[in-house]
Amino acid sequence: MKEYIKVGKIVNTHGVKGCVKCIPLTDDMERFEELDHVFTEKDGRKRKISNVWERKGMVYLQLEDIDDMDTAESFQNTYISILEDQLKKLPDDSYYLFDLEGMDVYSTDGEYIGKISVVYQTGANDVYEVSLKDKSWLIPAVKEVVKEVNVKEKKMVIQVIEGLLE
Repeated sequence: MKEYIKVGKIVNTHGVKGCVKCIPLTDDMERFEELDHVFTEKDGRKRKISNVWERKGMVYLQLEDIDDMDTAESFQNTYISILEDQLKKLPDDSYYLFDLEGMDVYSTDGEYIGKISVVYQTGANDVYEVSLKDKSWLIPAVKEVVKEVNVKEKKMVIQVIEGLLE
């Protein structure tokens, strides 16, 4: 079974020729310029990218067979994806955000804290929402806190600093 990875969320149209405005779900903005096609979640179609540009943290795409504003509007609030084999190989100690969701989080003392339920990209640093039963905590993705990330084992180890889990 092929694995699809969400790389953007269509949030609006741009102009009258069917261009879509996307929030990127990657911190590698050049990724979009390297792609020749994406899959639209709404209809599961593979669509060729005929034009792409970035402005103010947003990505604008002209996609095959979306060539008027009404059609583009119908894709609003849906996702664009790529196949896992379209992903670039990352350097060691790097990972994709989707790798973190569902990851088990432990303290440096070995105590189970919970699972990462959401990754927030705040600008300064990412923040991981870690949930266990009816509780959740926001964990900053900074070196002082995150001590180890093991993507293969889906495990993260954090240093619990004062006030972090209150």
